[in-house]
Amino acid sequence: DAGIVMAIISLAAILAPVLGGFADKYRAHRLVLTLGVLGMALGFLMYSFSADAKAIYALDAIVLGISAAAINAVGPVFVLGAKLPQDLEASRLTVLNLLQPVGQVIGGALLALAVSANLDFSIRFLIAAAFMLICGVLTWFTTAEPAKRIVLEEDKPDDHHEELKQSFGLKNVLFSTFGMTLLILTLSSVGNNGINAQIANILPNVYGMDQQTTSALISVAGLLNILFFIVAGRWMARSGGMTVLTAGTVVRFVGALGMALIGMMAGKPILLAAAFMLILYQSNPFSRISQGVVGMRFATIPAGATSGWVIAASAAGSFLGALVGGFLANAIGFNAINWMAAIAVGLALLLMFISLWPAERRMQESASGQVQ
Repeated sequence: DAGIVMAIISLAAILAPVLGGFADKYRAHRLVLTLGVLGMALGFLMYSFSADAKAIYALDAIVLGISAAAINAVGPVFVLGAKLPQDLEASRLTVLNLLQPVGQVIGGALLALAVSANLDFSIRFLIAAAFMLICGVLTWFTTAEPAKRIVLEEDKPDDHHEELKQSFGLKNVLFSTFGMTLLILTLSSVGNNGINAQIANILPNVYGMDQQTTSALISVAGLLNILFFIVAGRWMARSGGMTVLTAGTVVRFVGALGMALIGMMAGKPILLAAAFMLILYQSNPFSRISQGVVGMRFATIPAGATSGWVIAASAAGSFLGALVGGFLANAIGFNAINWMAAIAVGLALLLMFISLWPAERRMQESASGQVQ
C-alpha cells in the first residue's frame, strides 16, 4: 500500500508545469504555494480519518501529490524568478534546499516521540495536518512582498538565448536547449532514483551488507547531504549553476559506475561499495540546488512554468528509474540496477557536454560582446 501511495504522489508531479504556468499567467504564485501547503494539511487530515479505509488511499495520495507538485513548482520561483545576483540567489537556494533534510531529521524525531507515546496513526496524521495548517497560514501572510519581486518576463536580451525569441508552445519548449536540459535531468534522475528506490535491497543482496550497516550508511549519507548543500551553494555563488550541475552529474556517474563494477568483483569489498554508495548520494545536493538555475538559464518560458517542467522531469525520471530498476532486479539481479544507473547518468553527462556546454559558451560570448 505504501508503494502504491508513493507512486501516485510521484506521478502527480507531472501537473507541476500546469500549476507553475497557472501561477505565471495570473500572477498567483502566492496563492498556488499557499493552497499547496493547505492541500498537504487536507491530505494528512484525510489520512487520519481513513487510516483503516484502504479504498480511499488513492484519493488521499492524489491530494497530497497535487499539493506537493504545487509547492515544488512554485516555491523555488520566489528565488529563481526574482532575478537576484548570483551569490544572493545561491545563498537563498541553499537555505531552501536545506529545509528538506533538516525537516526530515526534525520530523523523524517527532515521529519517534509519537511512537514512544503510543499514539495511533490517526492521531499522528492529525498532528501533521494541524502543523501544515499553521504553515499554510504563515505562508499566506509572509509571501506578499516576495511575490511582488517575481519577474514574469525574461529580463535578458533575446540574443543571450539559444532561441531567438520566447516560445510558449509545447513543441518549442521540448525541442530546444531547455528541452535538452529536461532530458538530461530525466536521465540523471533515472539513475539516481533507480538506485535509491532499491538501495535497501542492493546493499544486502549485491555486497552482503547486513541491515544495520545498510541503515547506518543511509543515515550517514543523509547527514553528509546537509554539509554538501552548503558546499554546493557556495560553489554555485562563485561559478554558476552549470558548473555545479556538471559536477553533480560527474559525481553521480562515478558513484553508480563504482557500485556496478564492485558488484562484479569476487569477494565484493564492502568498504569500497560503501564509499561509492556515499559518493553517489552526495551528488544530490549539487544536482538539486543547481537544476532550477540551469533550467532558468535556458528556458524561454516564465519562471513558474520553467520550475514546473524541471520538477516534472525529475519526477518522471524517478518513476522510470524505479519501474525499470524493479524489472531488472527481477529479471537479472540487483546489480543490473547499478549498471542501468551508470548508463543513464553517463548518457546525461555526454549530452551535457555536447549540447548544454556549447550553448552556455555561446551565451557567455554574447553577453561579453554586449558589455564591450
